[in-house]
Parts: sequence; C-alpha cells; structure tokens
Amino acid sequence: MTTHSMKTHLAFCCTTLLIATAPSWSQAGGAGAGADANSDPNIPQERLMNAKIESVLLYQGRAAITRTEIVQLTPGVWKLRFDSLPPTIQPDTLEAKSSAGRILSVDFSSRPVVNASATPEAIALDGEIRTWNQAIASTADQQAGLQSELRVVESVGVRASTDATKDGGTPKLDLPALDAQLTWMAAQRTRISAQLRTATERGDALRKELAATQARRDALGNNSKTIQSAEVLLAMTTDESVNLRLSYLVTDARWEPVYALRASPDRKTVGIEFDALVIQSSGEDWQGVRLSLSTAKPSRAANPSAVAPWFVHVVGPTVRTREVPASSDARIAYSIAAAPSDDKTGAPPEESDSPSDAGLMEKRKSLAQSLSEDAVFGGTGPSVTYTIALPFDASSDSQVRRRARIAAFDASAKFVYQIQPVASDGAFLRATLQNTSPFQLLPGRASVFVNSDYVGSAPFLGATPNGEFEAFFGADPAITVRRERVKQEDRQSGLFGGGLDTFSDYRTTILNGTGRAIDIELLDRRPVSMTDQVEVSVPTMSTPLSTDPQFVSTKLPQGILRWDLSLSPTPPGSEGSIIRWTVLVSRSKDIELSPLPRE
Repeated sequence: MTTHSMKTHLAFCCTTLLIATAPSWSQAGGAGAGADANSDPNIPQERLMNAKIESVLLYQGRAAITRTEIVQLTPGVWKLRFDSLPPTIQPDTLEAKSSAGRILSVDFSSRPVVNASATPEAIALDGEIRTWNQAIASTADQQAGLQSELRVVESVGVRASTDATKDGGTPKLDLPALDAQLTWMAAQRTRISAQLRTATERGDALRKELAATQARRDALGNNSKTIQSAEVLLAMTTDESVNLRLSYLVTDARWEPVYALRASPDRKTVGIEFDALVIQSSGEDWQGVRLSLSTAKPSRAANPSAVAPWFVHVVGPTVRTREVPASSDARIAYSIAAAPSDDKTGAPPEESDSPSDAGLMEKRKSLAQSLSEDAVFGGTGPSVTYTIALPFDASSDSQVRRRARIAAFDASAKFVYQIQPVASDGAFLRATLQNTSPFQLLPGRASVFVNSDYVGSAPFLGATPNGEFEAFFGADPAITVRRERVKQEDRQSGLFGGGLDTFSDYRTTILNGTGRAIDIELLDRRPVSMTDQVEVSVPTMSTPLSTDPQFVSTKLPQGILRWDLSLSPTPPGSEGSIIRWTVLVSRSKDIELSPLPRE
C-alpha cells in the first residue's frame, strides 16, 4: 500500500470512529437538532434542555420552581432532559406543561458523578494544604528555638547581676567586663525579639493562607455526588416552536413577614412597610425570577385524618396503628402567569433605531414606576399569594437574607401615652392604627422608628384589611412619673370593734415636659378579694376612672384601674398633675390575710 493510500485509509477510519462515538444528546439550538441521532422513528429523539428559572412560588419551608425554555421541534417523539436539578427537589412533585404537542410522561433519575477528592483540583489543593501545614510546623519550631535562646540570655543576665551584687564595693568587681557583658545581652535580646516578631507574623500569614486553601477544598467536598435529572417525553405532530415549562417543589426555602413602622413628626400618621424576608439554601440560585409569596402550606395533607377506633384492653402491650399516607395523586399547580408581551419568544421588544431622548426617558420612567408598585395579591380562603413586581435574586445560602417589598402605605393613627408605674418605668407611646391597605398583614416582627430614630424591635400581631391594631414606639424621656404609697393604717370597725379596716392612700405625679398637650392612659391596680369574708373597695378617688366599655367589662373586674387623661405641658416650677386614690380592705379581726402589696 502506498503512502497516499495509507493516509486516505487512516482518514476514513478516523471519520468512521468519530461518527460511531458521537453522543446522542444534542444541545438545544437550531431547528431539528438531534433529528439525525437515529433513523428509527420508534426511538425518541433526544435533546438536553437549558431551561432557566422563570418564577418561584415561595411557601413557609418550601418553594415551587418553574423553569421555562422555548425550543424548535420537528414531528415525532422527543425525550427532553433537564439536568442539574437541586438536591432538595421532591421528585413526586415534578410536572411539565407544553404549549404544543402532548406530554406522555415525566420521569426523574439520578446518576453518580466522579468523587470530588479524585479530581485534579482537589489533589492540587490537598498538596497545598500539606505544604502550608509543614511551613506552619517549621515556623513553630523556629519560635520555640528562639524562646529557648531568649531564656538562656536571660539566665546569663541574672547570673551577671548576681555576681555584680556579690562583688559590689570590692576590688573583685570588673566594671569594663560587666559593661561589655550587659551590652552583649541587650544586643542579643534585640536580635531575638526581632526574629520572634518576624516568625510570629510569618506564622499568622501562613495560617491565613491555610484557611483560604482549606475553604476552597471544603467547597469541593469529599463524598460522591449525583446529578438529578427530569426526562419529559413529548409527542409532536407539527413542526413549530414549543414553550416548555417544568415545575417542582424544593425544600430548605422559606419567607417570613417583617415590618417597619415609622411615626411621623406630627404624630398623625404612621408609615408601614410590609416586607418579606427570604432565606433559601435549596441548592440552586434564583436570578431575576418572578417571585410570589404564599401563605399556604403544601406540606400539609389536603384531606383530614380519619377518626380511628378506640379499643380498651384489659392488660397488654399498646397497639399502634400505622397512619395511612396521603394520596400522592394530588398535584399542585405551580405555574405563574408571565407578564403579557407581544414578543412570543419572551424577548423584550426592540426600540426604534433613533429614539428621542424624551421617549427614552418616558420608557425608563414607566419601567421604574411599574417596578415600584406594591405586590399583586390574590387567593381566597385559607391562603393568600403576593406577587412581587421587581425581579428577585436570591443565592442558595442560608446565611444570606434578602428583603422583598410587598407593600408600603400610610395609616392614620391615634397616639396615646400608656403609663403603668406599678409594672414599668416610663411613658410608652402607643398608636392605634387601621390597616387601610387591601393586604392581610401577617404576624411577624417590626422595626419601630420615631421620625428617623430607631426605637427597637417588637412583635407584630397582624391585622386584617380595614382592621385596627396597636403598636408601641418606645418610652418618651420628656414625661416623668412618680408613684408612691402615702400612708397605710389599720382601724377597728364594727359595733363592738370586731372588724378591721386597712386604708392605703396612693398618689401618682406626672410631669409633661414634651411642650405640647398629650393624651395619657394611666394604669394601676387594687387588691381583688377571692372570698366573701374580705371586701375591697376604693372609697375616694381624685379623678374618675375610664368609662371605656371594654375596660369596664374585662379589666375592671380584675382589679385593674385606668384613668384616661389629657394633660397640658407642665409649667416650670409646677409639681405636675396628681392622681390620688384610697384602697380599703375590710374583714373580721380574726381573719389572717395574705400579705397586701407594699408599694
């Protein structure tokens, strides 16, 4: 065979080998990709999808993920594979939808990948870690040697000092020799201290390098991993572009409501910011997704548990009945309607070739306005869904907490200072608010501000639309309160002195240093008798109690006293506003009471 013939034969063999070993999976791309993978119409054509996460419906503890991709397909049966699904996926929740054709099945599979510790990158990092550890050990040995050398120099110094003391004032003392010895010791100390400092700095730098290398190595892991995939079998009878959607539930994702309450300087309104705090470590990052927040709990069964029979046995072990799991046939629809667009491919519409500056600014203004709107809410009954206007990003990291704005609105407020000196010091500003938004405000935590000053954090109990709720805005140092028991004395009572009355006189003084008129709700208490043999009353009171119906029906019978006051600013030199009352406890002389309050 000639040289030319050998080259031609070798080229033919290489071409045949490449065709025979070409992978059957083709990347999503041009029309009809993968159509020539096989010539048997009974074997599905295969394609690897590259679908991006379009929307996320976030629950408490779970999230419904929707991936979408537009792909051109020819008639026939197609097997479309979605790789790199997250490790927290719940396979039985997989669901696929197609704009054309008929979905025949949706299957889940997982396959192992190469052990991370055997990869070249991991081997190189392990070598670096060994090198850093050896360098750190060498530096530690150097520091130990320098410390020993320093101790030797110090011992020589102690001996020289002892000899000088022993020979001081005698002809034996050699001053030039002693001076040279001391100079030598000082030089040695300086040298050793400098070397120790250098070794310590080098050890710190080596440990930082080791920590950074170890972090990169830990990110690779050691155990074998698996790639989780979904395979969608789709039958096509036409040649067209198909919008394919894959949905599934993942765990390790949640949201919780958080609020910011901002009282205005004029004490007339309170700004309410309703946000969602999103935390997720599902194993996949969310980039520019359409986020919706739901109050539903898909982990719960849709049907109630059955009432089991209750059997009574004479003696014997407890019989446990196995709970029948809920049917897995019920599926939850996770698709979220995308924003309407004239472009069927989902791409943004192209701008004109030469848009005017005014037109461009108007488009930017319109976009900013649409993204600044409150969330769109929907749903009735046991759950509500909030859809966020702004595209949302959240990396898969449990330490990263992202906020998503649901709504912001102003609520009219009625402010009053609540003072309860028997329980706590200070006058606490309380606002009674009305939820003027259409949103159901869920229980959560609220950050409280007065003007721009942060007051603190407080629990938020929630409110229905048009419902009232209360919020506290901290204690005002311009209002001072002093409560005191002025006098307490016992007096005999009854026809023959067989009774005993205990009188306790109380006084509360309030100084209003705010410079404006304020409303105050003052709370105190009196003893409550738990027996017919003891009678408790308030015979004298300088100011009438509140007539609020709820207080009169609920708190007053429990011995709680409340005064509703409107106080003007306290003039300089004035002793303030004073509330006085007397508590009378009457009983027979031979009855021994539990201790009365000493305050």
